[in-house]
Amino acid sequence: MTKITKTILARIWWLGRGTATMMGLAVLLALTVGLASTAMAGTGVGARFDPGQINTVNALTSLVGSVAGPSLKIDNNSAGTGATALRLEVEPGKPPMSVNSTTEVQGLNVDSLDSKNSSDFLQESSDRDDFLPSKSYEVRAEVQGKGGGQFASEIAECDPGDHVLSGGYISADLGDHIATSTPGADNASNQQGWFVFYDDFNSASSFTVMALCADYPPLR
Repeated sequence: MTKITKTILARIWWLGRGTATMMGLAVLLALTVGLASTAMAGTGVGARFDPGQINTVNALTSLVGSVAGPSLKIDNNSAGTGATALRLEVEPGKPPMSVNSTTEVQGLNVDSLDSKNSSDFLQESSDRDDFLPSKSYEVRAEVQGKGGGQFASEIAECDPGDHVLSGGYISADLGDHIATSTPGADNASNQQGWFVFYDDFNSASSFTVMALCADYPPLR
């Protein structure tokens, strides 16, 4: 082997040793950084989010982007009971989330509003007659005295399901004493109306009890 050939082989060996050394350092550095990143995952500011385990942070985590659609999608394909896509937990008295828009969210259903179910509110498509009366009407009941100082009562009664608005009496005889004039409901039928309680001292006396009623379906 010539001297020139030996020199060339020696230089090639030296270059190979240097390259192997640099490759070894690169692999060692990658392993070190990888282990450090794993140790820091999900433990503080700027930490990586690791699915399938508890991640603890002490600062706001933001997902910022510019996409023509949602920035985040959570898809739970489980058919098990209670399988949801998102769960929000807060301390008592704290709202579970906050938003910066008043725009209606299509398809978002809520169980209650101010502790009331949706059935407690008038539906937009419903007939308003089931919520507000379309008209009012007057009913009258004639009283014919029996005398003898008897204490009696008379009611001008609204139709079933209707509500009494006001009432009173007219043409009461001076020989009668009106004790009470008040709205109420019949104990037997539970229909609303206007009551007049009186002492009847004159068998010839008579007067009229009137009630103004709000007309709810079924309408008159």
